[in-house]
Amino acid sequence: PVPSELLAKKPQPVFKFEAGPSLYSGLSADASPNPLKHIFQMVGEEPEWINYDTWGAHLPEVPEGYELSIGAENFMEILRRYGGPTAREDWDRLAEQLMPLTKG
Repeated sequence: PVPSELLAKKPQPVFKFEAGPSLYSGLSADASPNPLKHIFQMVGEEPEWINYDTWGAHLPEVPEGYELSIGAENFMEILRRYGGPTAREDWDRLAEQLMPLTKG
């Protein structure tokens, strides 16, 4: 959030983007697990969703940024290219630790 007094001093718009649940669970599918989608369904609203098949990021390791197609294989390519020698192993270990949380 940006304090209103700061917005009053800056006439240009402020944009803030997130890569939270909408990136991972989507918003366009009727059965989406996304909490924001549930709110739209509860209030009877259905925005026009724009689906995308690529994502990009700017990381300290990749200050010029990158863009790849969405999917596990492409994410593994990012890990291979920029993550260092143990990145894949670290990711697999994290995924294993998080797996019980997916079972609800």
